Amino acid sequence: MAQKSYMNWQTAFCLAAFITLIFVLPVFSPLYLKMMGGEMFGFVDSVPKYVSLLYSTGSFFLLTFLLFVFDFQLLKGRYAVTERNWYFMGGVLLITLLFSFLQLPLYNSLFTSENVWSFSSYIFGSIILMNVSLALMVVAVSYIIYLSEKRQFLALQYESLKVENMQIRYQALKNQVDPHFLFNTMSILDSLVDEDKQRTHEYIQRFSSVYRYILQTKEIVTLDEELHFTDDYFGLLQVRYGECLQLKTEINFALKNYSVVPLSLQILIENAVKHNIISRQHPLCITIKTTNDRQLIVSNNYQPKTMPSAGVGIGLANLSERYALKWQKDITIEQTEDVFEVTIPLVFESPKTT
Repeated sequence: MAQKSYMNWQTAFCLAAFITLIFVLPVFSPLYLKMMGGEMFGFVDSVPKYVSLLYSTGSFFLLTFLLFVFDFQLLKGRYAVTERNWYFMGGVLLITLLFSFLQLPLYNSLFTSENVWSFSSYIFGSIILMNVSLALMVVAVSYIIYLSEKRQFLALQYESLKVENMQIRYQALKNQVDPHFLFNTMSILDSLVDEDKQRTHEYIQRFSSVYRYILQTKEIVTLDEELHFTDDYFGLLQVRYGECLQLKTEINFALKNYSVVPLSLQILIENAVKHNIISRQHPLCITIKTTNDRQLIVSNNYQPKTMPSAGVGIGLANLSERYALKWQKDITIEQTEDVFEVTIPLVFESPKTT
């Protein structure tokens, strides 16, 4: 999974410059110098102030830049945690000590006329103390960036897995619909062939349109597309159930370009047909309507079968998860003694083909 990393030399350069400013700017304050000891920054009365500033700025920047580059390369490497921690501590300590020793002759040449090894322990201790404090800050910032990137990577990976899971579930749903629907369709088609050629032709046309829609690869479709599909799908069902199955639509034309996930209405209609009694004495009426707050409601008169059908709730659960993954929106299911109703959100978004 591609992800841009900020652990590079450009980031190391910018962070080193920023930390250098944090450490160097306060040296303009005499009180700060007096508290910290001006010698540790190279501030001595016999040397011009700009020399001291250049010395402290250059040494701070170079050390922090080297430490950031080292830390970033180590953190990006493939090491076991224990192994990386040992490399981390050893490498940072070694760089800091070597840099401190290299500062000794530079400090001596700029600020004293004595031999480098004749320095007091106070000066050398001040250099070590300052460099160690810089190293600790660099280590802390490096780990913060590393943990932040790792968290972002895990979040992206989680989102990718959720999308992949949605696609797998969507494909599973299509595979689940296909054999069941195909069997019923073929049975009805067989009964129509010898009775009415015109109706057979219309039935085949609807069947072709329905399957073309089911096998599409779009993640979202417009409400208008879904309604056209529903018209063909319901037409196939009505050949089987006749006037015992009825469909009413109350759609606001202004909402037809709003989006839904494919097969939303098919799932809800199939759910109503699958779990309710359909007969001349108990006709099933399905209503599809839009609301003023951009919701789509699919309802039917509630007359459940005595023996529940297999797979109760699978289609609704799948539909709910697809809406949650795609738009972080919920569908609403309400059931009373007489009515079963599902409300799904309409989203204004241009459909895209995956």
